[in-house]
Amino acid sequence: MKFEFKNFSCDVDVFYKDQDIVVRFYDGSREQTENEIVNLVIVDPGFGYLILKFKGDAALLSGYLDEVVFRSDEMVEAAIQYIEGLATRSTNIYMPYHIARIKETSFVEYNGEY
Repeated sequence: MKFEFKNFSCDVDVFYKDQDIVVRFYDGSREQTENEIVNLVIVDPGFGYLILKFKGDAALLSGYLDEVVFRSDEMVEAAIQYIEGLATRSTNIYMPYHIARIKETSFVEYNGEY
């Protein structure tokens, strides 16, 4: 699946648990294939995640998006519309949300080498 906004496009993984949805935004060309997963592997965390959790007659939308990629409020709004489009139940319900635009400052990594 793809997420598209103006001239930007990225790959999307969608995960379902009951009616809840998690969407991962990433660049599929940066992921290793199964036979490439040997010795030194650098795992790309992608561009962020959104989760839509249904609670009775309402829903909560939260997550984080990389501010290097999701630079504008318009682009974040497009990501919100994308996940809402995956859940027809989200139409006309109360759905507060909090989405953080994050900037990577450091990371923790284990790659099998050290």
